[in-house]
Amino acid sequence: MKDYRIIFEKKGISKYISHLDLNRCMIRAIRRSGLPAWYTEGFHPHLYLMFPLALSLGTESICEVMDFRLTEELPPEEILEKLNSALPDGLHAVSVGEPHMQATDITAAEYLVKLSAPEIPDLKSVLENFLNQPEILIQKKTKKGLKEIDIKPMLTIKNIDMQEQNLFLTAILPAGNDGNLNINVLTDAFQNYADKPIFIKSACRTKIFSENYQDFF
Repeated sequence: MKDYRIIFEKKGISKYISHLDLNRCMIRAIRRSGLPAWYTEGFHPHLYLMFPLALSLGTESICEVMDFRLTEELPPEEILEKLNSALPDGLHAVSVGEPHMQATDITAAEYLVKLSAPEIPDLKSVLENFLNQPEILIQKKTKKGLKEIDIKPMLTIKNIDMQEQNLFLTAILPAGNDGNLNINVLTDAFQNYADKPIFIKSACRTKIFSENYQDFF
């Protein structure tokens, strides 16, 4: 029995696969691949899969993580070849290795967002003014109802770049057990601030971090 960690891309049409459906999709792919998957014991055996960090529907990623278990050790190249031969368009395994960190080690994730706003002449300045506010307040749903929270302390902005009519924002947001901020929360708050149509042309998770911004693999 051997544990493996796959790093895979979720792009194109596959960005609309929900987290629950992704689990089902991967189970089917592993079965079709012929890999010697390990199943739990008991009355209802099931294939062991674990995704340390869920991805928002509609967001792409080049660094998704899946842990699974095989009944025997295989060369990484063979695992990748067999799995990729069974995956649908938009899902592609890029590397495989042993898991050295736990899901609880995840602390943050990096995103690249592409925005456009034909009705805003200087979109970069509007975004900078938005980020420079003393507070960035949003309404968050809780068990007791809506609660107003300030997300500004949670944001780390790495880069803002304007290319022709498109604005590219690279941001690091908290993720994991100690707190999780959806990239859509940030873009929705910016849209509300601008008070004019802003189009999210793409959003992609580019890195997952453990403590001190070490790559999580």
